[in-house]
Amino acid sequence: MTRNVREVIASVRSLLGGTAAFVAGNSLLGVVLPLRMEAAGYPVALTGAIMAAYYLGLALGGLRGKRVILRIGHIRAFAVFAALTAAITLAYAYATISHPAAWVLLRIINGFCIAGLTAIIESWLNTKSSNKTRGRVLGFYMLAYYLSMAFGQTLVNLTDVGKPDLFMLASSLIVLSLVPIAMTRLVEPNLSESHALNIKDLYSASPPGIVGAGVAGLIVGSFYALGVVFATRIGLSVSEAALFMSTVVLGGLAFQFPIGVLADRYDRRVVISVTLLAVSITWGLLAGIVASGLPFFVLLSMALWFGGAMSSLYPLCVAETFDRLERRYYVAASGRLLMIYSIGATLGPLFASTLMSIYGPSSFFMFESAVALLYAVFVLVRILQRPSLPVDKREKYTPLPDAAPISMGLDPRIDPDYEGEDGRV
Repeated sequence: MTRNVREVIASVRSLLGGTAAFVAGNSLLGVVLPLRMEAAGYPVALTGAIMAAYYLGLALGGLRGKRVILRIGHIRAFAVFAALTAAITLAYAYATISHPAAWVLLRIINGFCIAGLTAIIESWLNTKSSNKTRGRVLGFYMLAYYLSMAFGQTLVNLTDVGKPDLFMLASSLIVLSLVPIAMTRLVEPNLSESHALNIKDLYSASPPGIVGAGVAGLIVGSFYALGVVFATRIGLSVSEAALFMSTVVLGGLAFQFPIGVLADRYDRRVVISVTLLAVSITWGLLAGIVASGLPFFVLLSMALWFGGAMSSLYPLCVAETFDRLERRYYVAASGRLLMIYSIGATLGPLFASTLMSIYGPSSFFMFESAVALLYAVFVLVRILQRPSLPVDKREKYTPLPDAAPISMGLDPRIDPDYEGEDGRV
């Protein structure tokens, strides 16, 4: 068993190394930018709009990035996306604060490139893994992704946010991701087309799945865009704000697997609704007491739980949707879910920042709480209207990264050549 694990890691270590480098650099950037905008005196609504532009770019990259990869190949496409991302990262330091439109444009391009980088890595990992090892490869990829994301956020403590040093560090990490990828000998994957599936049919199959994808985008997008702004506005230092953000990320890593066990054993809709109801109640209470002061360890404890629930929502929705579809539609369904997720992630920071600008930082908690509560009620209503599936008719829950769920190629449930005995072919 140990030998098999070592062999799996050895076969994909260059790809995991590249992933760790660009994810760490990009996550550092995601913390530095809102802190720089806060220091420059940007209104929180404007900060939200600029940060939301990243998710718009992420959506565009998910839709159009594939064309670039098909045209020039994986290695050269990775080099293009990484070089552009590194150059853009340096450009943030010199974009004049009197022209936020320049930051919006940079964020859109940034998101587009990260979508391309993620799709390249995940499709490559899929090519390198078999049906037997794909689950382990996904696990190592998730571990590298979340740990690198948390590590990148803590790098903000190395120097003053007002200096260009952190942009240079983030750019260097992104450039370093080129080294293992450029040296890989892996065969380039085949990005084939899949069966078509429209939004109406997908909604008919699984209303909680498609609505939940949008809700996941709203919650995840608003948090990663404005979480550090919220943290500083309630009086946390830069180092405490970075720890707060990292705790949420680590919560996402720690809780996905136990929540997955529950989702495989019980009705996924019940797991979704109970988890979000707990989040809604907890964060609703925090919204009421944050203005009067809150012990930091209590905030971190809540952040850990919130991170687990937030990061589990999207993969739970994917699992619920797949349960209701024939297997040949999985790839198409994942693309539609990603589109809905990206729309939500673009709108989330806009809504949350507007509320924060009007009602103060505690409304950030209220926004997240209200969205979670409304969706939980929607799922509970659907439970009453539609019976649950028996356990043997469900697909196995698979954890997925929530910050950039671009490619589904690594998902062990997706196999275009699969022909099963359950009629889902």
